[in-house]
Amino acid sequence: MSTEKAETKTRLLVSAVEPSADLHLAHLIEELHGSRPDIECRGFGGERMREAGCVIDADPTAFSSVGFGFFLSIGRYFSLLKRFDRLLRELEPAAVLLVDAPAFNFLLARLARWRGVPVVYYICPQIWAWAPWRRRKVLRYTDLLIPIIPFEEELYSNDRVPVHYVGHPLADELSALDDNLGEELRNSLGISADEKLIGVFPGSRRQEVEGLSSSFFNLLARMELDPDRHRIAVSALRDDFVDVIVSAASSHGLKTEIIEGDCRPLMSACDLALVASGTASLELAWFEKPMLVFYKVSRLGYWLFKGFFSVTPWFTLPNILGCAANAGEATVFEKLLRSDNELEPIAPLARELLDDEEKRAEVVGRLRKLKEACLMPGANAKAAAVLNDFLSSI
Repeated sequence: MSTEKAETKTRLLVSAVEPSADLHLAHLIEELHGSRPDIECRGFGGERMREAGCVIDADPTAFSSVGFGFFLSIGRYFSLLKRFDRLLRELEPAAVLLVDAPAFNFLLARLARWRGVPVVYYICPQIWAWAPWRRRKVLRYTDLLIPIIPFEEELYSNDRVPVHYVGHPLADELSALDDNLGEELRNSLGISADEKLIGVFPGSRRQEVEGLSSSFFNLLARMELDPDRHRIAVSALRDDFVDVIVSAASSHGLKTEIIEGDCRPLMSACDLALVASGTASLELAWFEKPMLVFYKVSRLGYWLFKGFFSVTPWFTLPNILGCAANAGEATVFEKLLRSDNELEPIAPLARELLDDEEKRAEVVGRLRKLKEACLMPGANAKAAAVLNDFLSSI
């Protein structure tokens, strides 16, 4: 009897190598299981996918990297490649489902196509941000694309590979949160309505946290905050980030609260955010929070972005989406940070976003317009329906 059940299963081999991808795919898996109990997911991911019912063969989210940091973990990724190929041969899945992270996932796509397994890409490679010539490679190694950014549907449109825009899954996750999340955190920290809270979000990877924590506290020190009116709280998504954050804060003589684990209560509670570039900036846009977004780069990285890779003047999702929603107007401040010497002229802008109510209202208005245009709930259900239709057709 167990053999018959196994034979009726529709197996998906999946790969989510970053914490945000683990979360997005976990919600998609839950949606799939609700409509198709016969689907069995297995592969690479994190704890959220495990909780959603996915069998996890390896968890690469703990050592996920950004930019050139990928090469520092190349030995681990090579080991994952070998394991993935073994799973392809042993499981004979109906399809492979890849989420974001093209530097690694395209190696898996090549393997899957070589083994004759269809490839579905959810949260497509951002070819509009850098290396637009990758479009040909994306279409060559995939059988279905499910983008989450509106203009990607037209960007990837072609005669062979179906492309179905479904919306951003963040809207589903964030719309389900308690409306009192921020107020509860402020109360627990003893922050009055008259005090302004600055939320610091240095990233989800240790590489980011080490690179940006000192810069963020350097900027905060330059803002000349009033301890009677201004409070600081820092998000530490993992336990091993706390020591880095505490060291950076103490070196600048700043008192701060450390918020461990889920960062969304702090996002909802803060009046101004300093944030590492990534999904967190879009989450803050949902909460309509004025923010300054930073991506720390080397001189080489800056040169590559400005002169070689980028096909957009922005690198943050709120600005990229805001271009369409706000007729080209920047929604948030962003900075490719090469050294802390560049922070001096930014400090007055940060104080303005914190204390100037007219400026704050202007920014909040643009964020609200962005949210209404690009962050509507329903993406997970749409993505599950698209995937189900594809699986039924192969």
